[in-house]
Amino acid sequence: MRILILNWKHVADRAAGGAEHYVQRVAAEWAMRGHEVTLLVPRPSAARRGEPGPSGPVRVLALGRRATIFRTARRHLARHGDEFDWVVESVSTHPFFSHELVGDRALVLYHQIADDVWQQEFPFPVSWIGRRVVEPHWLRRISGARVVANSPSTASDLHHRGVVSVGVVPPGADPVSEAGPRTLAGSPRVIFIGRLVRTKRPLDAVRAFARIRAVFPGATLDVVGDGYLRDHLRGLRAPGVTVHGFVPESIKSAFLARSEVMLLPGTREGWGIVAIEAGLHGVPAVAYDVPGFRDAVVHGSTGVLTQPDPAAMGDAAVALLQDPNRWLQYSQASRQRASFYTWPRAADQLLSFLTAKCPEASRSAA
Repeated sequence: MRILILNWKHVADRAAGGAEHYVQRVAAEWAMRGHEVTLLVPRPSAARRGEPGPSGPVRVLALGRRATIFRTARRHLARHGDEFDWVVESVSTHPFFSHELVGDRALVLYHQIADDVWQQEFPFPVSWIGRRVVEPHWLRRISGARVVANSPSTASDLHHRGVVSVGVVPPGADPVSEAGPRTLAGSPRVIFIGRLVRTKRPLDAVRAFARIRAVFPGATLDVVGDGYLRDHLRGLRAPGVTVHGFVPESIKSAFLARSEVMLLPGTREGWGIVAIEAGLHGVPAVAYDVPGFRDAVVHGSTGVLTQPDPAAMGDAAVALLQDPNRWLQYSQASRQRASFYTWPRAADQLLSFLTAKCPEASRSAA
């Protein structure tokens, strides 16, 4: 089959996140099975050093800039849509509306809506217009498309706004080659992984960590990720905190392998792939109880969900680190649950929805 995937960021862009990783891994899975896969993305506005981007059997068509990719993609689809059997548009807030051009050959993979993210990232009145006018208009326009959500939280958010998803396809995570038994260190290593932007609330992780360090003076926090808050975080010079910026996957995996707890503050997520990646290493997560994280973290089993407050997060992490038996139970449970989420499984599920002839058939294939 010839499959076109639309995404609004290049995977090598400094602003790329979980949605980009999702489509890259699924595209690679499909291509390895013999499908002709084209990934249409903008050129990276600021490429990550040492990050080559997609390679191998996936054809990458980098056209234009991120600010114009939606118009560029629609023009390309209008001219070349008949060259593809299926079209998948990956949506993190802004849809491509590909169904208006190719009908039921299009499938919308919705990672998350923005909602309160508008208030985090944009000043008033842009934030108000985006949340109350622009995004509701997008959702009304997408309501006639075949939509798959990447989490129950996103499916629920869409449903409350009049968009019925035909299924849920969670992301996967890359397997860990060596994952030995875990023990709790006396001076715990804590980790935060995510884009360093306001919606991810990395400053909340630093504030929560201060409460951990007050109880465990030797504790450390590794902050992994890139974004416009990176230099500000480094300028804080918070005791025990090291801001590494973007690191390759192998280095990220090494950080996880030696961590005891992951901190996941945030505004909302599609899912929270990093929680699953941490779980493969036996690292429990302490996360805010917000959409996405409440899907990735099972409260009282693979981690702890707290109210969105740094003090609550820090205190929950301290309580977990002070209880070695509970920490070990969470560590083992997080590893067991994470092993269920694989990229081949995600690729299989998404392909079944993609090729289903109608929403009713999609539901029966779930």
